[in-house]
Amino acid sequence: MVLRRKISKKFAYFMVSVIFFTGLLKVALYFFKIKQLERLTPTGVMNPVTAACFVIMGAWLFLYLLNLRVAKQTLPFVATLIVGASLLKLAQIMGYSSELLSRLLFHDSLNSSESFKSVAPNSALLLLLCGVTLFNAYRETGWQIVINDLCKIAGFLISYLAIIGYIYNFEVVYKVGAFMPMALNTAVGYIFFFTVSLIEMPPGTFMKVVGSGLVGGRMARRAIPLVLVLPMAFGYLRIMGEQALLFSPSYGTALQSAFMVLLVLIFVFLYARRLNIQDKKRLAAELQIAESERKYRTLVYALREGVVYYDTKGIISFCNRSFCELSGYSEDEIKGKSVFDFFVKEEQKEKYRALLENRDDIKSEIYEENVRTRHGDNIWVSISARPVCNDAGEMIAALSTIVDITERKKQMEDIEAFSASAAHDINAPLARIEMIAMLLIESTEGQLDEESLSLLQAIAGITSNMRSLLKDLLQFSKLGVTNIEKHEVDTSLLVKEVIEASRHINPKAKIKVNPIPTVFADKAMLKQVYTNLIGNALKYSGNKEEPVVEIGSEQNNNNTVFYVKDNGAGFDMKEAEKLFAAFQRLHYEFEGNGLGLPIVKRIIEKHGGKIWASGAPMEGATFYFTLD
Repeated sequence: MVLRRKISKKFAYFMVSVIFFTGLLKVALYFFKIKQLERLTPTGVMNPVTAACFVIMGAWLFLYLLNLRVAKQTLPFVATLIVGASLLKLAQIMGYSSELLSRLLFHDSLNSSESFKSVAPNSALLLLLCGVTLFNAYRETGWQIVINDLCKIAGFLISYLAIIGYIYNFEVVYKVGAFMPMALNTAVGYIFFFTVSLIEMPPGTFMKVVGSGLVGGRMARRAIPLVLVLPMAFGYLRIMGEQALLFSPSYGTALQSAFMVLLVLIFVFLYARRLNIQDKKRLAAELQIAESERKYRTLVYALREGVVYYDTKGIISFCNRSFCELSGYSEDEIKGKSVFDFFVKEEQKEKYRALLENRDDIKSEIYEENVRTRHGDNIWVSISARPVCNDAGEMIAALSTIVDITERKKQMEDIEAFSASAAHDINAPLARIEMIAMLLIESTEGQLDEESLSLLQAIAGITSNMRSLLKDLLQFSKLGVTNIEKHEVDTSLLVKEVIEASRHINPKAKIKVNPIPTVFADKAMLKQVYTNLIGNALKYSGNKEEPVVEIGSEQNNNNTVFYVKDNGAGFDMKEAEKLFAAFQRLHYEFEGNGLGLPIVKRIIEKHGGKIWASGAPMEGATFYFTLD
């Protein structure tokens, strides 16, 4: 396709060069008064005004083919000039004007030339068609493109007939009445102009068919040159045979008719052969697609997860057996219904429908929903919705997989209840141990030796750490089953609240807060994220003389990336994967239980985002995260 386009472009440059230099040569001959060379054709002489218009049109077409801005800027002037020249020539033919335009363009001494005395009507008409075509050179839609098509085809046929007239020596084809005939080089220039305009200018209906990559377009591109050349060549041979008395005119007519029938039969055969080849390929492709679809349907129907396909309005066009079993409806009852009738609570239908129909971003989503089956059972499902896009990247549909997580929910609720109960049962004695240790320290002040006092303080510290660990463990386990409730959150205000509550960790730290946009998130969870990240930044920069913590956001490929940066202990990037693993710690010299960052990671992932970090030992660390 690229090679064909290059050949087409080179051919267009060649034809434009012929138009330009044909006109330029004629203008030069008139200026230099070389009357011996003025008549280059047996009959008919190119009018000097026509020659000047050829120079202008050729020069402008060069600019157009090079796609230069100046072509579009000068188009109104060029098109007006060509149309004006053609109208003056037509007026001269009808006797409404003299050779005023020729006198203005060329010296009076040249007026004795035969070319000034008369104008070919068909040449004037073709020049008018050229001007109209130029006026619509950049039109791609509307009624102007239809007019442009008609002008191009009409101009091509008129100039083509003139060339045939010269080949057959039929003066009536290229000459109108007693007027001066159109010159052969003039006809060639016109046919080249309309050929270039058909190929290179915005296509109308004719060129959309001929220039398409389909079978019909390819056949037309092969057939049109032969249709234009072969009958003309055979007609010329017929005339030569008749003039040489090889056969009579009636026999020549029979020969030409037989030739035309043969030519049509050849084209029909070639076209039928090409269609047969395409049909065989199409049938083979259809069989392959059918086999692929059969395998695909077998695979999709065998999945334990429910699968449903729906358009941007939420109307379902496909679902598998698992989804039918999950919802309690048959496939026929589901198809054509709205996806929101099965996944979304009544009070949330309009909200989710608006989100689907007015999506500016195209992202996959995973969420959990409590739905009611046909049999009246309430079940929990996990829904993974993925967009389906066309070649232009526009969302045209969506594909969702649905998994019944009711049992898992119950198990997690049981685990959560057990965890809460166990945490309460363990926390109570730990609190008593810590309280007893503190009471002993206070009541025996000054009575115990340093070793006994340090042991009591160690008991109090260990129990306090165990209670903190139990609290984080309970929070970490709850995140697995807690649903997020997204609302609009003023992130800047939330960060200020976290800073005020965390400043005691490192009072001397300089905290810089850059602009942070408002987000759509679970406020309590987002506050926990910033609490953990800012707390870590303050803690791990505690050994610095001038600790600095920076909080803000930045844009990266249309995504907002939030960050918390410090100049503290940092970490080795080789151990970065340990940062977000539970109970993994890189700095044992600082207090902690290794659950702060895993909690942050789980919260970020529940929001559909991701978190990562960069840093270097003793040079600080930066934690980045995104939210869906």
